[in-house]
Amino acid sequence: MSGPRQTGLRALSWLGMIILLAIGLPLLGAGLVGVGTGRGRSLLVAGLALLVCAAGGAGQEVVARRVRRAPPQPRLAQLEGEAALHLPRHPGPTAVSTWTLVGLAAVAALAAVVAAVDSAWGWTVTMAVVALLLAWSSGVAGGVRAGGLWLSPTRLVHEDRTSRVELSWDDVTGVVPQQPMPVLVRPDRSPLVTRTGPRGRSWRAATRDGTLVVDTAHLAGGAEVAAYVIARAITDPASRAALGTEHSLPPDQARA
Repeated sequence: MSGPRQTGLRALSWLGMIILLAIGLPLLGAGLVGVGTGRGRSLLVAGLALLVCAAGGAGQEVVARRVRRAPPQPRLAQLEGEAALHLPRHPGPTAVSTWTLVGLAAVAALAAVVAAVDSAWGWTVTMAVVALLLAWSSGVAGGVRAGGLWLSPTRLVHEDRTSRVELSWDDVTGVVPQQPMPVLVRPDRSPLVTRTGPRGRSWRAATRDGTLVVDTAHLAGGAEVAAYVIARAITDPASRAALGTEHSLPPDQARA
């Protein structure tokens, strides 16, 4: 993504957060003043929901700045007993989205209590269900991981939040160095996709034609490094043997 486009998107993001604050804070204030009435309690809940969304957006921007200043680095790892080059994904954005969902679940639970106080039983049940769904999808108990990309001599494994995709090198036919990064697969093969956490937290891991789509926005080395290693493994099968060794690390990281 180009620099000007990134700047424009960040500006829009901050503008959205300012609007949420500009609406949420007055609603929260009005709700606190009129908390003894049903309307006041409803305004309080609405204000809190907007403020949680604003906080989540601000958290994502703060984490994005930290990632730009200190991005994750490629490292050597063990993949189920096999040496692999690991391109980790920064855990910050995933953590922020997790806690934003937890905050919205708490607001929904409060809305259920408010509805019960006002004897609005339909809303009580609805908001209680929403609270449970948000809390479950958040995966706060440990079911959501930032993951990353593992490249071993025999396979490619990608994890992103709640999905895991595994491909044999023999099944990979190409890669496009862009964000998000498509990894092309043989037409007669399909990636092995495993659900590792609650639904709703990650985009479709593989398209209908079997293409693996990798979010490289916060991945170590980004699309450039990942695409280079994958393309080399495809065009030069002998190079796969070096994956997981110091020779597969960038020159400035490999030890003498």
